[in-house]
Amino acid sequence: MSNPMHGQVEYVAIESLERHPENPRQGDIGAISTSISENGWFGTVVAQISTRRVLAGNHRMQAAAIAGLTSIPVFWVDCDDTQALKILLSDNRMSDLANWDEPYLADMLQVLSNQGAMAGTGFDAQDIEDILAATGETEKPEREPLTCPKCGAEVPLGGKGAPRSRKR
Repeated sequence: MSNPMHGQVEYVAIESLERHPENPRQGDIGAISTSISENGWFGTVVAQISTRRVLAGNHRMQAAAIAGLTSIPVFWVDCDDTQALKILLSDNRMSDLANWDEPYLADMLQVLSNQGAMAGTGFDAQDIEDILAATGETEKPEREPLTCPKCGAEVPLGGKGAPRSRKR
């Protein structure tokens, strides 16, 4: 951590960064580009200070360039090449190890689908059908909304109107 940039975020010209040549992940640049077009840029990429190689966000960086962005926020990491590879692999692997709450996901996607707002999510109508089929569910029936005792506002729950309440 001797470099003063470690842990700092700054906007950097995309052309000054390097895609990591040893990244084994193959991203869907088209889907990422669509997400950037629909949702704008959010988050940062992670790059190694000494090499300016991107450790996390290689494909987002490529999609950003395609979308016409010229600079993106970078979180700088001061590490050696071995640690850089560990960060690169860890970032790619962690999403593989995650699981979906499929009924909840289906509810969320149905809400967006009903609003005509699926673009930029990476999901489509077939995905909703597949998720519902995998969980053995069909389209959720409308549920009675909750009514706020203070202001009387109604909050829809689950089904076609809004995501269901999530308790963990």
